[in-house]
Amino acid sequence: MIFGERIRAGLVGIPSSGKTTIFNLLTKSSAEVAPYPFTTKDKNHGVMIMFDDIVERIAKVMKSSEIKYPALEIVDVAGLVRGAHKGEGLGNEFLSYIRPLDIVIYVLRYLKSVPHIEGADDIKRDFETLRYEIAMKDIEILSRAEEKLKKPAITGNKEAKVKIEIIQKMKKAVDDFFKYGKFSLDLTSEESKVDLKDLEIICSKPWFVILNTDVARDRWSELVSGISVPKVLVCDAQMELEFEESDLLQEGIVPLRHHITDAVLSVANVIVYYTGFEGKELRSWIAQSGISVYEAAGFIHSDIQKGFISADVASAYEYIKYPSDSEAYKNGVFRTVGRDYKLNHRDIVRIKFK
Repeated sequence: MIFGERIRAGLVGIPSSGKTTIFNLLTKSSAEVAPYPFTTKDKNHGVMIMFDDIVERIAKVMKSSEIKYPALEIVDVAGLVRGAHKGEGLGNEFLSYIRPLDIVIYVLRYLKSVPHIEGADDIKRDFETLRYEIAMKDIEILSRAEEKLKKPAITGNKEAKVKIEIIQKMKKAVDDFFKYGKFSLDLTSEESKVDLKDLEIICSKPWFVILNTDVARDRWSELVSGISVPKVLVCDAQMELEFEESDLLQEGIVPLRHHITDAVLSVANVIVYYTGFEGKELRSWIAQSGISVYEAAGFIHSDIQKGFISADVASAYEYIKYPSDSEAYKNGVFRTVGRDYKLNHRDIVRIKFK
């Protein structure tokens, strides 16, 4: 995965699941919403500012001229129906929108106020439908790739043979995703060296579930009891859309945007780090956990990476204890590190380069 100033997610759900309401809520957009299927005929595209309770405190100490917040780019496309992998509804177009994204957010529904396309709400059935359609499309793509590799493999191409073995493992992992909601690919050391960019499939992407409902909050735990997945967020998207986040917090309700930020950091195994100098722009970056400061320099600018000398790094949690940037420096909050230093979540980074 390659990130930078934002990470990309797609909202996947059956028609009338509330995807577009959630999209509007998170991106402050006004995409068309109606109580009938296929309101979304083309993709909606927007950006959610991720919840970050520390970036403004950093900016205050740093006296930043501007703040660039960490962001989640969101794509909401037409609902996925049975037979989408065969082209039913807007299926193939839908799947082409989802494939380049970093995270998949499956939107399920239990709504009394909006008719269900199949007559009645069934959370388990809907989730199986989504998994099946995506899995079948992934199998189709893998089978096509396998067919192309058969001839070179027969003529002795070693990489083609290895790729076929990988594809067969991927097919098994896709089938497990459909059946059990788990994708696990165990590659040998030789297989892990093979470039698999041309075999990117949707089932392998990090994911979590949002259950959108309009029933009372005291029933929410009952609704999710039958969804056995690692991460499920429950929300009443239409209700949240009608209130400001500050109003929700006053009522003891944690806004969906906060929950989604936590889920993204967790399932995608990513960190947020910051760059900026006193009186200048403070910028947030998103990267895979375990990234080196040298690799992070490449996000900022290729010339900075090429001329990398060292970096001054501070934990944001320590930095905000001081009244000014100079006081933070005087108290040894920043330390100089080399190119192999692995960034931590919420590090502040200042790179020295030629």
